Amino acid sequence: MADSQNNDDDNESVQDILNSVNRRLFRPDFLRQLSTSQLPSQATSESSLSPGEPPPGASEASRDNAFRQDGLLSGTQHVNQSIQYREFAVEALDALELQATDEVEAAFIWAREQFAKMASESTISTIDHGHKDLVLAVDFDFYGIRMVTAGADHKLKLWDRKEDTWVLTDTWKAHDAEITDVKWNGPFSGQVIGSIGEDGRFKLWQEDVLEPPNSGRRFKLISNLKSETKVPFMSLDFKNIMTETYVAVITRDGYLSILEPTEQDRLSEWHVLHSRHVCATPSRQDEASFRVCFHHEKAPCYPAVVAGLDKKAISLAVAAMDIVKIYRTDSQRRVYLAVELTGARNLVRDVSWAGGATRGYDLVATASKDGCIRIYEMHYPSPDENPLKPLPTSGVQVPEIVEPPNSPRGRGSARSNLTTSLASGRAGSIVESQDEATTPGKVKHVVKKVAEIAGEHGGAVWRVKFSPRGDVLASTGDDGTTRIWRKALTGKWLEACEVEIEDDEQ
Repeated sequence: MADSQNNDDDNESVQDILNSVNRRLFRPDFLRQLSTSQLPSQATSESSLSPGEPPPGASEASRDNAFRQDGLLSGTQHVNQSIQYREFAVEALDALELQATDEVEAAFIWAREQFAKMASESTISTIDHGHKDLVLAVDFDFYGIRMVTAGADHKLKLWDRKEDTWVLTDTWKAHDAEITDVKWNGPFSGQVIGSIGEDGRFKLWQEDVLEPPNSGRRFKLISNLKSETKVPFMSLDFKNIMTETYVAVITRDGYLSILEPTEQDRLSEWHVLHSRHVCATPSRQDEASFRVCFHHEKAPCYPAVVAGLDKKAISLAVAAMDIVKIYRTDSQRRVYLAVELTGARNLVRDVSWAGGATRGYDLVATASKDGCIRIYEMHYPSPDENPLKPLPTSGVQVPEIVEPPNSPRGRGSARSNLTTSLASGRAGSIVESQDEATTPGKVKHVVKKVAEIAGEHGGAVWRVKFSPRGDVLASTGDDGTTRIWRKALTGKWLEACEVEIEDDEQ
């Protein structure tokens, strides 16, 4: 009886060992350490488990029965052979796990190298731009198949992509001085280009397809506005809400203007929705830096709408010297200063806004003369979590609307429903009209700086640009390279690749 009991104990011990080995063979340790959020949905479903393995949470007996049913436990009659099998299996498993880990790491390295190769070779090409002076600005249309370049030679050039090359479609003199910025309008109002120059003019050009290519007459001037302060414009941007178009321009002395056409189907006549200096006017000896960038998605992110932001709110980021100001419109279409992004130790050269439709929060990136790229997240707590109470209006001056002399609204017609109530104080301050005590549609912004990338360009950073989804950021700087940044799973922004454009003449 004693010998029989000992044999049963040995058999159970060997069986436990075999069960342990089989389980490890079914799902190695490096897979067990992965959480369900790191695996595809099918990989974590019950139907995707290894053959013969019961669902998680099953009892030990049910697991053993499952192994027996699949014939994975062949019996325990040969104890010595089973022990040898266990030793061999453990050695093989260790080698298998090591090999699998190495293969996964190698696969990630290969994917990163392929991405860098694709970005640096396959998608980058150089063209002979043909300008007689420096190219100061470039922009692509909504579909990425048309490009416009602006030069210090006072000319604009339009390019169309034909297969893998860019073909010049037209060249024309657009300004009487250097062209400092150029932008395509959205695809719903025809082929329209906006440009600003050192001659203090903001011009709109519309394509006439009846004119032959390279005739110099293909793009017609449909609007020509001059600077209200007689100081040249420094930056411009378009905002489209379906067929509605808005324009933001800012001068070298920090005078911001938000414009809307009198008729949305005709972009020839415009009136001012809002205009005001965004900061103290820099002295003539100081270097000025002003940039504008709209929130380009059709609607704000969902948490902002839940918090009370109007679905058709206009949102604008303005780089004003060494800070960035975020302007919004409330439910009554009045402009207010929502928040300021600080932290730059020198001039902010550029700003880019990535909408949060897929993430639930907005991203704003800045390029600074101090050599840093800064990335901010903007969150919107619901009114229940952090209610926003209106601030008193005492001591706050509400500016008057400034209309162009030729605007129909400036000749005594009704004012636009987007008034010019701007905050003149610190970040987060609110300006209310004198006849209103509440501020519906104004939401609280919680800003968090999530990244500060310093020194990667060997000097000042000049431009930053988010991809449409906001998961990739491109930057350029004094070192003459373009760097691509991606957000890792850990939340940290890491460099994906570096692109250096070689000059054939060097």
